[in-house]
Amino acid sequence: TQSTWGETVHSMEDHKKWQTFYPAQLNSKKTQAEGRKVSIEYACENPTLQEIVEVCAFLKVPIVLEDKAYPRDWMDRGRVRFCLLKPDGSLANSDIKTKLELLKKIGELIPKLKSRVAKPTSNEPSVSQAPVKSSKKKRR
Repeated sequence: TQSTWGETVHSMEDHKKWQTFYPAQLNSKKTQAEGRKVSIEYACENPTLQEIVEVCAFLKVPIVLEDKAYPRDWMDRGRVRFCLLKPDGSLANSDIKTKLELLKKIGELIPKLKSRVAKPTSNEPSVSQAPVKSSKKKRR
């Protein structure tokens, strides 16, 4: 496996002490009883592992993806292991000191990703067009 710093992680021993979280813990569709860890204002709708990878790469936080199920919702596959410290002991990102700060930052940045921003298509009617009335008569 690869970490986001480009170093190869050779065994589970290298990252087994890293902290973990599941994408469901950032999902705004979940309640806190269902496992959401952040408040609604920091959560996003149905975050994917790929989106989390993109945001963590932007934040320069090393991560490793694992094929594990979330215990509260075992149909959701995927767990993220992360390390907030560099090998020399300094913070990977000086703005992020705790797991909760990382989760909040990821939840804020995922909706801003290009893949999440809705692109207008040419097939949609524009606002200036008047609605077309149906020529069918109502039956009584």
